[in-house]
Amino acid sequence: MRKKEKKRRFPEGLKLLNPRNLQKEVHTYGYHFSMKTHAAFMLCLLLAIVAIGMIFQLRPALLLVVAAAALLALPSLIRDMYQRMYEQRRFSDVSSYMEQMLYSFQKSGKVLSSLKECLDVFEPGAMREAIEAAIRYLEAGEARTEDGLLREALSHIEEPYACGKLHMVHELLISSEMYGGDNQESILIMLNDLELWRRRGYKLQAEKKIHYRDNIISAGIATAFCAVALYVLDYIKNLSITQEPFDIFSVGIIQASSLLFLLFMLWVLVRGSKRLTSDWLKDERLYEDDYILNSYRMVMDYDEGRERKKSLIMALPFLAAGVAVAVLWRVWLGALLLVVGILVFASYRIGRGIAKKEVEDELYVDLPQWLVEMALLLQNNNVQVAMHKSLANAPAVLRVELEKMMERLAAEPGRLSSYTDFCKSFDVPEIQTCMKMLHSISESGTGDAGTQIANLLQRVGEMQAISDGVRDRKNLYQTKKMFYYPVVGASAKLIVDLFIGMMYLMQMIGSAGGM
Repeated sequence: MRKKEKKRRFPEGLKLLNPRNLQKEVHTYGYHFSMKTHAAFMLCLLLAIVAIGMIFQLRPALLLVVAAAALLALPSLIRDMYQRMYEQRRFSDVSSYMEQMLYSFQKSGKVLSSLKECLDVFEPGAMREAIEAAIRYLEAGEARTEDGLLREALSHIEEPYACGKLHMVHELLISSEMYGGDNQESILIMLNDLELWRRRGYKLQAEKKIHYRDNIISAGIATAFCAVALYVLDYIKNLSITQEPFDIFSVGIIQASSLLFLLFMLWVLVRGSKRLTSDWLKDERLYEDDYILNSYRMVMDYDEGRERKKSLIMALPFLAAGVAVAVLWRVWLGALLLVVGILVFASYRIGRGIAKKEVEDELYVDLPQWLVEMALLLQNNNVQVAMHKSLANAPAVLRVELEKMMERLAAEPGRLSSYTDFCKSFDVPEIQTCMKMLHSISESGTGDAGTQIANLLQRVGEMQAISDGVRDRKNLYQTKKMFYYPVVGASAKLIVDLFIGMMYLMQMIGSAGGM
């Protein structure tokens, strides 16, 4: 999966080495960080580094290198700790705000009175300030753009809290106040969706914390295991029949491997900490838009004959070389080249299969939220108008398919295939069921729309469970990868240490034999 956020620039990270700059950074998250606390963190870290360095018997110069690296990493770890608390508070504030606004709007039917009632829920802080700004704007009563007074006022809350769910709630409130009508069903739909969204958010972050804890445990066990292995190797001198001095810790390569291993463990901890600092309010996408659109086009523009020819042309050199090498030189090497040639030839199918699976996973993640938005829009719009309005917030792949669907509906609005051709190239059977429901709603008008929308939402719930499974699978993969980093680092160090230890053991045995 491609990275979705740009890394902080290196000079910006260096600024945090100044305790005052770090203090200011923490203050922007709404927390106080004193110099005394910073000194306590540094002291505890240095004591831990000195203890580990003494266990590995690092030379003073190398111990200074590890200590310096740890001190360089400390500001980042401290900032990440406060950023995690900040993101959790933002998530809590936004979820509480949306829930309270919907309940208040049920009673009053007015955005301004709902905002005033919602204001009493929040203590002084960023959310309260944003709500107060929206109230002042509404009371001024002057719109400055074509968006209208309500949208402009609520943008004071949306801008500091970039959240698709928040925008959806605001659009529901604006539509209900501007056009009236019975909004009770829409509010109930939104409240139920918010509860599920909140549970998913807390569950995801709780799982990330567990994974980070496991990562720390893995690093600790790996470090202890490597230290024990060194002391076991050093104990060999007590079993030797020669009096030749032997100190495994003093060997230059052992010292270097210990240094690199400890630096690697420190990097693992910093990287794991970074993975916990994601924005809770952003929906975690599996892939970036450009990447998933390329995968989508690979599937949709696929020409099997053309791709087969291209793969055959690329595979021919390997196949020809394999036959020649097998006949003239080595059979095993020729067979290896033939296997490579076969894999290259089969790549035209493998690549398309991977791209198709990526798009299908993305559809399972994106569809539930789009269908919830459709259910809300269908309260006051027909199917075609609702689809057109949903285009603005639709994810990349769905937007492309929706545009195609709108063209089909413009030509043949009542035809079932105009709906069921939606994403038909992908193996997501739930899509066909939902599209048939939308066709049924379109054909039956408003008479049975309520029942059909309820059935649609039931299907959304089923798809959301699949979506959570897809996200969990991706998250589990990333977690396993992080968990095995300490194992890989420890394995590399053990290989070096055991090799050096065996060399010295053989040397001692040889010296004893020559006596």
